[in-house]
Amino acid sequence: MLLAVSALRRGSCCAFFARPKNVYYYYCSSSSSSAGSNDIAPEDAEEVRRFQAAFKRSDIPHKTFTTTFHRSGGAGGQNVNKVNTKVYMRFGISAQAWLPDYVRRRLLQLDSKRINSKGEYLLTSEKTRSQKDNIEDCLDRLWASVCRAAELPKEPDPETVMRVEGLKRAERARNRERKQRQSDRKARRRGEDHL
Repeated sequence: MLLAVSALRRGSCCAFFARPKNVYYYYCSSSSSSAGSNDIAPEDAEEVRRFQAAFKRSDIPHKTFTTTFHRSGGAGGQNVNKVNTKVYMRFGISAQAWLPDYVRRRLLQLDSKRINSKGEYLLTSEKTRSQKDNIEDCLDRLWASVCRAAELPKEPDPETVMRVEGLKRAERARNRERKQRQSDRKARRRGEDHL
């Protein structure tokens, strides 16, 4: 069911389709040169594709990250009060040359709650009672976040583009008709006032 069609920027349109518990949106016909949140230059897209093809979890330079250990909370008996197994891992996103610019921007956008006031990306884990396992858990979550940030926006299929263009034309026609009715109504009022 179509809910709305709205202009995002000059020359672009977005149609929202709703299904139970899901909202799908399709970006289409962007002729604007200004870069939006999902816009990507062709050379950046090629760089991200190369990054996606070559990026493995083992490529994350976690030795350069700042890692600190603290006492974990929760159950664990007396041992939990003696050892520091909770992991805090942080790194400055802007200083990470191994990430393409587009992926860095998307990480800042998608995981804004993980960014502290210094611009550092923060990961914590107290999933297990082992420092090594908690470090691996942090790296797994970072890898998943980077993979999600490296996803390129999908191009709409031609059928969707044509459907949205038709909806835009229909909306413009309705607006013209509504404005003409309003204009006629005001013209009739002005004619009655002069009599």
